[in-house]
Amino acid sequence: MEKMLEIGAKAVNYAQKLGVDEAEIFLYMENFTSVKFVGGVFASRSGAVKGIRGMLVRIAEPWIKKKGIPMITSGIRAGVGIRAVINKAIGFSSVSSLEEKRVLDAVEEAVKIAKVRPPDPNWCSLPEPEKPTHEGGIFDKKISGLDVEEMLQLCVDCCVAAGDFDKKINQAITAVFATSTYFSIVNTRGIEMSDKGTFFSGFVSTKAKSGTEEASSSDFLTSRTFTEDVRSIAISAAQRTMECFGRKPLSKKHVGTVVFENMSWSQLFSTIFAYGISSFNVQENRSILKGKIGKQVAKEDVSIVDDGTLPEGLGTSKIDDEGVPRQKTLIIDKGVLHGFLYDNYSAKREKQESTGNASRRKMFGAAAYANQPKIQPSNLILQPGNSGLESLISEVKDGVLVKGSLIGAFHSNVVTGDFSVTAENVFKIQNGTIVYPLKPCTIAGNFYAALNSIVNLGNDLKSFQNIMCPSVVVEKVVVST
Repeated sequence: MEKMLEIGAKAVNYAQKLGVDEAEIFLYMENFTSVKFVGGVFASRSGAVKGIRGMLVRIAEPWIKKKGIPMITSGIRAGVGIRAVINKAIGFSSVSSLEEKRVLDAVEEAVKIAKVRPPDPNWCSLPEPEKPTHEGGIFDKKISGLDVEEMLQLCVDCCVAAGDFDKKINQAITAVFATSTYFSIVNTRGIEMSDKGTFFSGFVSTKAKSGTEEASSSDFLTSRTFTEDVRSIAISAAQRTMECFGRKPLSKKHVGTVVFENMSWSQLFSTIFAYGISSFNVQENRSILKGKIGKQVAKEDVSIVDDGTLPEGLGTSKIDDEGVPRQKTLIIDKGVLHGFLYDNYSAKREKQESTGNASRRKMFGAAAYANQPKIQPSNLILQPGNSGLESLISEVKDGVLVKGSLIGAFHSNVVTGDFSVTAENVFKIQNGTIVYPLKPCTIAGNFYAALNSIVNLGNDLKSFQNIMCPSVVVEKVVVST
């Protein structure tokens, strides 16, 4: 990272020679490895191979299920993003290289763009340097030096564990990802900061067949540290798949209690709420929460914080992607709205302080250096309750349990909070017991109304990228088939 800071300083000096009022250099490098293993294609179980050949396949199954199709991707992504400011006009350019000449060429490009762009009347200045208040997130050297063979073995072990769970499992797909990131920010106001992090994740998807009925499900884990045995998510994925057999249609439309498993709730929470608490969206009249600071916006049991200082948090770092120290920000306390998330631009627009929530990272799409900073949560946490998922279910007389991924969650109306999604892992609850799985259902409601209709919170806090939430019990949700 010393070299990155050196390049950043040269780029800033060059930008000043070209006549900028301000300049910012964001340097980023990512070392990544992903291993995907399509295994567990147990032909003997699906009935595709019959007769003597099928008998031979069944005898050879212990060997077959360890075989599959590996897909390995690894490499380094590195580059620089430059913001040049001239008379409040912002020029941005990026280059997929840390080579000095190419970086300086990108500086020239950013300056050219700034000279022809119209000024932004809301622009004030780049951030000033501040000392970080914590040490940042975990950096696990095991991840930075992880061997591909070891990752492949983890995938194979998962496929075998899933196949061994039940003979009806006829396919398993496993993926393991390991990433080390390094970034630096240098600007004309005196910021010269760097940080690094490691990230590990595993994913398992399983399919099964019983007669004419088919079912599938998945599970995953994410961590800042290496996980030596990920077979637990393979077993969980297989169990989730098997519990879906025997589905029945919902006898009539259900309007009432719905238990959202943490995985399901996190998708609505991350899509809708994270958008609504962005100060920029509030300023642009794109948030229903505008004007509600100090008002009750959720049930009293609901408290939400954004904490960029958690050592194990996936969004934790010393600084955000503008060089502002990460911090812990209270959003909702006992149902009352306390504040929003700010980056440098939106904060100075209101004469506020940045909450350290500028980010250039995207789950999909361009690398971080190719994006300008936008407001994103660091680690957005819905504070958990005291009950496990089974306990939450035991208190429901008549309701529906929603588990797993929600199809269409990312297409919810992020301004109003309305959602209508499809859930494939759904179960009928009667008198505190799951009585049978349901055929895929449509789940509809309004997220902000749901915040005011939460009657119970689980203690099963789980991390979903930079979102952490437990299972929740919500009233007045519509479920139909």
